[in-house]
Amino acid sequence: MTKSFIASHRGGTLLWGENTRVAFEKTLTLPVELVEFDVHPTKDGVLVVHHDATLDRTTDMTGAISEKTWQEVSQARVNHSGGERMLTLTELCEMYRESDIKLRLEIKGDVEKSPYPGLVDKVLSVLEETNMTDKCIISSFNCETLQELAKKRPPMFTIWLVARNLPNLLGAERVATLAKDMSVNEVSVHVSQLKTETQCAVKAMGMEYGCYGAHCAETITKALNYGVYAFTTDRPDLALRLRDQLPRGASK
Repeated sequence: MTKSFIASHRGGTLLWGENTRVAFEKTLTLPVELVEFDVHPTKDGVLVVHHDATLDRTTDMTGAISEKTWQEVSQARVNHSGGERMLTLTELCEMYRESDIKLRLEIKGDVEKSPYPGLVDKVLSVLEETNMTDKCIISSFNCETLQELAKKRPPMFTIWLVARNLPNLLGAERVATLAKDMSVNEVSVHVSQLKTETQCAVKAMGMEYGCYGAHCAETITKALNYGVYAFTTDRPDLALRLRDQLPRGASK
C-alpha cells in the first residue's frame, strides 16, 4: 500500500498551539511530508499565517485581519505562543527553505467566506520571491479560487477541500467531475466522509484522494487504512507512530 503523506495541521495544534512559531519550529524536527497552514491579507497587503479571518478566537486582539495594517496585526499575541506574534507567509517560507517538508498552504476567504481580491496573485508572488513555488501545494474550499489558480499557474499541485456535507449531497461521480473541471490534483474530504466509491471515482479521473480532520487515533487509523494520498492532523506525532505500525498490505 502506498504510504499516506502526513500534514502537520496548523503546525500541530494539539501539541504546540495553533499556528504558533514553536509549532512550526517543532514540526521541522518531525519526519512528516507536509506542514499545513492558512493565509489572510492585512489591509496593507502583508500575508499572515492565521486560520480565521478575524483575530478574536486565537489572539488577544479582535477584528478582521483585512481591516488592519500589518503594524496593527503584529501587535496581537497568539494564544499558547508565550507572547509571540503571528508569522508572515514570507517568514514561514524562510523557515522551511532548507527543509524537505513541503508547504500545504490553504487560501482562505474573508469574514463572509468570499475570496479576497488579488489574494491568489499575492500568494504566488511571495512564493516566487522566496523561491518556494516548487515546495508548496495550495488548497482551498473555494472553487473560484482554485479555478483562478489553475489559469495562472497550471503546474502547481492544488487540492479541493470538499465541504463536509457535499460528498453525500452530490454523490461520488459529481464530486469527481467537479474536481476534474477545476483542474485540481487532489480531492480532500472530511475524514468522516471517506468512501470507497468516491475514492474510486476520483482516482479513475486521474486525481489523488485525501482527507482532513484526522486528529485522534481512530480517525488517523481510518485515513491510513483507506490509503489516502495525504491527510491533515493536529497530532502529527501520533500519526507518524500509527503509520509506522500499520501492517504491510493493510488497506480499505
